[in-house]
Amino acid sequence: MGGLVAMMVAATGVAKACVALAPSRPSREIDPSAPLRTGEFGPEEYGVTSRDPDEQGRPMPDLDREERIIALASLGRESRLARDERRRGIVVTELPCPLLLVTGALDRQWPRERYDDLWLPAGRLDVEGTSHWGLVLNRRALVQTIPAVLQWLDDAYGTSSPPS
Repeated sequence: MGGLVAMMVAATGVAKACVALAPSRPSREIDPSAPLRTGEFGPEEYGVTSRDPDEQGRPMPDLDREERIIALASLGRESRLARDERRRGIVVTELPCPLLLVTGALDRQWPRERYDDLWLPAGRLDVEGTSHWGLVLNRRALVQTIPAVLQWLDDAYGTSSPPS
């Protein structure tokens, strides 16, 4: 989903606003004691243990069969080093633009509470009945999420499009 990457880019000053979908938390400093490993890992580390779209898995309880097929087809191997670097700390100390954190009420890996002590000022949108995957794939949730994000932009800028 790239929420942390979006915040990293926004921190450079090139963005007028940042909407982060259940991002990995940024850090204020790097933890040099956290190990950095090479290699890869698979979707099982996120709780996806079956590629069968008819087996409604724990991480995708809100997705219908078609949505699960899309989610499962997107899975691949990921960099262990990149994951360890996130755990070590990706530093984002401030954002020069408004931030909206969007979380899914059914998300157990990146729940809303994970951001309670975040030092960056942020608007919050918790999407009811939505998992982490559902933030981008649950068509029923997108019907409420998209207008809410556009309303946030409108409130921040007086228009549903940030100024260019």
